[in-house]
Amino acid sequence: MFHQKLTTMNFKLTIIALFFSFAIQAQEKRQNDTIKIEINSNTKTIYVLGGIASVITKEDLAFAKKYNIQFHDFGCIAPTNFKEYETKNELVFEYLNKTYGKQWQKEIKQSVMAFEKWKKK
Repeated sequence: MFHQKLTTMNFKLTIIALFFSFAIQAQEKRQNDTIKIEINSNTKTIYVLGGIASVITKEDLAFAKKYNIQFHDFGCIAPTNFKEYETKNELVFEYLNKTYGKQWQKEIKQSVMAFEKWKKK
């Protein structure tokens, strides 16, 4: 009797684990699809971590105008899904490389989220 209950409980736990696994995969796919849509849109956004005061300078604004992108400063509160915004930035970096060559890399602020990591790839 006990063995049968244990087997039934293991089966139920396995089904629940599979359900959550599929739910997580579906959520990741939606996030990746959303990121691709954002990159394909007319407005490309590069995300930066700021502080109490904005870290976006007039040089950043000139860069944004020249390369047809915009900056989003999170201020002193970092996003909880940090990795997602790093991925978004990396896709914008790829777009800039394909569209403008490598010149932009000399002009962008080196402290932009994920830029140093991306450059090392």
